[in-house]
Amino acid sequence: MKRNLLLIAFLAAIVATLAVNAARLGTLTSDSTVWTTTEDIVAPGVTTGAGFPVFEIRVPDGFVEVQVRASLTNFEPGFLLKDGADFVLNYIPTGAVVAGRKVYKALGTEHVATWNVGTSRWTFGYKSIYSTNTATAPWDIPGNTLTGTPAGTFALQKEFFVYRFCTTGIPSDAQWGTGSGDPDAWVYIANQAATTGVSGSEFIRQKWSAASSLQAQLQSGGTPGYTILFQPSRGNLGAAEWMQQNHNRLVWIYQVQDGGGIKPQHPNGADVWNSLYPHEWRKARITLTAP
Repeated sequence: MKRNLLLIAFLAAIVATLAVNAARLGTLTSDSTVWTTTEDIVAPGVTTGAGFPVFEIRVPDGFVEVQVRASLTNFEPGFLLKDGADFVLNYIPTGAVVAGRKVYKALGTEHVATWNVGTSRWTFGYKSIYSTNTATAPWDIPGNTLTGTPAGTFALQKEFFVYRFCTTGIPSDAQWGTGSGDPDAWVYIANQAATTGVSGSEFIRQKWSAASSLQAQLQSGGTPGYTILFQPSRGNLGAAEWMQQNHNRLVWIYQVQDGGGIKPQHPNGADVWNSLYPHEWRKARITLTAP
């Protein structure tokens, strides 16, 4: 009897495990064919190292652009450092303070921006850059007060996000700085151009093309609204450092926009952003079958 009870318990555990694994992708299992690695099935989840989050975003009917952001500091600002024509570093607050001024670290590097009490100036740990201005916040330092070796055109820009992406056909906008916009996000769109006589064809996803806008790739009609699968890359500044499931200061948000460029707004006039939570984290990005 005891052996039978143990066997029943063991089988129940297997069934429960299979049920959990089958639900790991949420509604994706009913919408698409998913290919992943055996390793990821056997040992699912990324808990300590860098991984790829998997999102599913509902786009209301009439809205044709999705913008995704992530912040490491609950929207406490950091800054981008510009060297010549490009922004090359993304600094975020570390929590430390020197003489009333916050200390910042450049993502993916060991460069630290801090206030030097002895010389009364900011240093940035990059190309010997320092400021001759006593601004409390680095982004308040005028560009012509930054100097370094070798000489260059340096500037600072206030920045709230470590990750930015929009589906306008330009994945990485230059104004966000090299690396702070995702150069290779994967976006899959539910194909609503159903093929007559092919059951479920309207649910097959097709990959969004970065060569044109999302609006140009959505079919009119069909069911109200659109559901897209969104998978970030790690091609932006310092992503391997911060894109982790267990990061306690990582906040994802998203926004939708209609064809006229009018974003939904709060009654007080502020833009509306929605919190965004991954269905799961994976060691590798998911590849879907073509329609």
